[in-house]
Amino acid sequence: MLITDPPSQLARGRISDDTRRQIVTRFERSDLTQRAFCEQAGLPVSTLQWWLTKARREAAGRTPVTFAEVTLPEVARPDRGVGPAWAVEVITRTGVTLRLRDPLPPAALRVLLRDVRC
Repeated sequence: MLITDPPSQLARGRISDDTRRQIVTRFERSDLTQRAFCEQAGLPVSTLQWWLTKARREAAGRTPVTFAEVTLPEVARPDRGVGPAWAVEVITRTGVTLRLRDPLPPAALRVLLRDVRC
């Protein structure tokens, strides 16, 4: 399963986007480690790793944004008016943004973050 583009093109980074995507797809469908796949394909491991990173970024750009309503315990839901400022804003590692008009007790915030799967 060698790459069909000449090695000189690979060395200069001239592999087409379509070829790169095909190689990434072949790797993802294989049961091989990155090293084993690259040895068979005649590809540097670092190149495959970069292509996998690019593929993840491209896939993340196509992922639709979703919203989920999370119900808090009644003790954490005082009736408040609408205002432009947020008392708390949390942006998680996974990109989830939580904005709270009022601070929550730590236990309620922990429950909220667990339910949102941050």
